[in-house]
Amino acid sequence: MAFMQWLGENGIPFSIVFTKADKLRPKSIENHIEAYKTILLESWEEFPNYFITSSSNYTGKEALLNYIDAINTDLDEQAANQLPFQ
Repeated sequence: MAFMQWLGENGIPFSIVFTKADKLRPKSIENHIEAYKTILLESWEEFPNYFITSSSNYTGKEALLNYIDAINTDLDEQAANQLPFQ
């Protein structure tokens, strides 16, 4: 929590990845995330982007990989649009 607070205070974007979703029942996962949201929203305006994943049954894999790919594509485009001094 302290690290996420530091990231937020320093304007560093991040996402939360909740892992091992296969170990909990769906309602338990929801309850844990809601508890996390409640704590963070005490001092934050909005909850960061988040993913629920499981490596054993691939839950959330496609969404997380698509998100990472979109960020990388955006960063590549930003780098390509920066013109060097001539």
